[in-house]
Amino acid sequence: MPSYRATDVQHLSGQVKGYQVVKRHFHAKKGQSLNISMASSNRSAYFNLTAPNKDSAFFNGSMSDNQFEGIASATGKYTIDIYLMRNAARRNEKADFRLEIIKGDRIN
Repeated sequence: MPSYRATDVQHLSGQVKGYQVVKRHFHAKKGQSLNISMASSNRSAYFNLTAPNKDSAFFNGSMSDNQFEGIASATGKYTIDIYLMRNAARRNEKADFRLEIIKGDRIN
């Protein structure tokens, strides 16, 4: 099993309200390890992750407890969509969020 060393850590924050979708972006290189997590003030806030030049998300935070760990499949700009589940969105709730994105390079 390969080992990775963290080479870049980013923190992105903001707020999402109602049916709004907030987009955040980051760049990664093919083969880098990715560890992305989100903390939020609202338990109904989640994020999806979409690879460069793709139309649909390959990760859905509502099914994985807002924690992604994997390997970047392509080099380029990844998109994170932050949203509220319908139950919270229809009540026009808001959520403050903080994303942590850790990228790593293979060391062996």
